[in-house]
Amino acid sequence: MNLYQDTFLSSAKAYPDNLALSTEEKTLTYDELFQLTQEWSDVIRAYNKQDFPIGIYGGRQWQMYAGILSILAAKQTYVPLNNKQPAHRNGVILSQIECQLLLVAEGENPSELLELTESNLIVLYLGEDTPEWLFKFSKHQCLRVSDYTNTLNDNEAGDCSADHPKYAYILFTSGSTGTPKGIAVSHHNVLRYISRLSDLLGIEPTDKVAQFFELSFDLSVHDLFSCWAKGAALYVIPANQLLCPIPFIKKHSLTVFSAVASVLSIIDKFGLLNSNALPSLRITCFGGEKLLTEQAIKWQKTAMNSRVINLYGPTEFTITASYYELDINDLPTSNSVPIGQPLPGLSAVLIKDGKPITEPNTLAELYLAGDQIVDGYWKDTGKTTECFLEFESSTGLNGYHYKTGDLVYYDENNDLIFHGRVDHQFKVSGHRVEAADIEACILSYSKDITWCTVKAVLNEGTNQNQIVAYIESSKLNNEQEMQALRAFCTSQLPQYMLPDVFNCFEYLPRNASGKIDFKALNQIS
Repeated sequence: MNLYQDTFLSSAKAYPDNLALSTEEKTLTYDELFQLTQEWSDVIRAYNKQDFPIGIYGGRQWQMYAGILSILAAKQTYVPLNNKQPAHRNGVILSQIECQLLLVAEGENPSELLELTESNLIVLYLGEDTPEWLFKFSKHQCLRVSDYTNTLNDNEAGDCSADHPKYAYILFTSGSTGTPKGIAVSHHNVLRYISRLSDLLGIEPTDKVAQFFELSFDLSVHDLFSCWAKGAALYVIPANQLLCPIPFIKKHSLTVFSAVASVLSIIDKFGLLNSNALPSLRITCFGGEKLLTEQAIKWQKTAMNSRVINLYGPTEFTITASYYELDINDLPTSNSVPIGQPLPGLSAVLIKDGKPITEPNTLAELYLAGDQIVDGYWKDTGKTTECFLEFESSTGLNGYHYKTGDLVYYDENNDLIFHGRVDHQFKVSGHRVEAADIEACILSYSKDITWCTVKAVLNEGTNQNQIVAYIESSKLNNEQEMQALRAFCTSQLPQYMLPDVFNCFEYLPRNASGKIDFKALNQIS
């Protein structure tokens, strides 16, 4: 199984003249992109004969997408680096994968990263220009890819028939210690997901698919390969339009759109969730964080011809494990849209006190099993042993499971409802508190609240936890409204769960993936 061959290459043969990629700078058909990836893959094989994972550095340039395909065509493993992240973090990632070859997109200046990198790198610049930094580092071998395409002989290019590495890509997420943890996803893992996604979404060669997610975020793989597996056109949303992509969707008459759920709160504030404003859309997926029911309903009315699907899944389980499709005639009663049922062939088990449970409305930790589960964390056996568990049949569970750290419960329809994270529990005055319970209470106060998150913050004076609520609303913006909200929470919550501080902002900070940036919350309060 090979991600490149079984998706993009198959479509390039079947639909060579279809549009494959559209960015601000360039458009490419499947045949044009195929020819380019073949040229670049020769260079990649020549300079990475030891098959170390290959870093790729940039943003949303067309070279990033061509570079990913070229790495896969060369039967190598790609590791996307986010150019918005600190150079130190990207340097840690390069060190962890023992990177020998780094691809850099046009317009990027990786000087700070290269200065921090102690090992000798081969840096392959994918642009046509010649930036000054190419000549700045004697320690690293910096080359332009255009100087080497069509000049390599077969021996230099390497053996095209060699077995490809097991892993298609490695993504790094934030670890609890602050050190990025790598998650290597095999070709088998991702192709099983793409197969299930194909059955669920039904994308066609005539579709125009939005590319929303940062390439360092696992849902980007959902965007790219759900599209390229079917010969559809991938439209990359410019960075400055990510928080309000409605005009971009309209301009290009996009038919498939996926995004993080919290982007709806921004769009709503711009007053753009208007009835039937997006008639071209026929498929919408939200993922990455909880999808609020009120906002999902508004989106459904905005994109009246679109199916609205809520996706749930950790990176460790290859993007998506379960889904729920909104039915406007049978709306969920929970504040957030259910995460629904496992994709066909996958298993979801709720564990409480070491035992599986099936009764509704009982909060428990979610465990996942199936052929999308990854091997573990990159070169971290300790963390792998902690989170990836092999159960004996005597426990009532069979086989290898991933312990998600997510708290969920079954509703009366046997759908899974996401409640919160195990590590978002905290103690106040001896009481164990679920942040999600307080968030649900605040969200139920007013439809004008578009997002809410709750944290425990240590008060250094008393050495006790304080509960701090961060609320996103453009209308609850004065002390009188906050007092009314406090009174409402007092009537709904036990005293020990009542927030000590209510912080209200017109916009809560978002990170590079478009999700709420929890670290930045500490800086705005």
